[in-house]
Amino acid sequence: MTSVTVQFSDQEIKLLKTRTGEIDTEAALKAWVDRANPKRTSAELRTALKNSLKEEAAGKGRRFRSGHQAIRWLES
Repeated sequence: MTSVTVQFSDQEIKLLKTRTGEIDTEAALKAWVDRANPKRTSAELRTALKNSLKEEAAGKGRRFRSGHQAIRWLES
């Protein structure tokens, strides 16, 4: 399993909202994650996020120049 930490720009958040049809940023991200990881439950995603934050603090993990690149990597 790979953990990824991503910071989205305002433009990327706007595109994510458009792509998912959600108005709220949190709802748009959740809708996209559900599509990207349909087999994972919300609890598993929360655990993965916590692990990702720990890895980032330890200087590990994969980094991307933009949220767009991260989304493309996750969708592949």
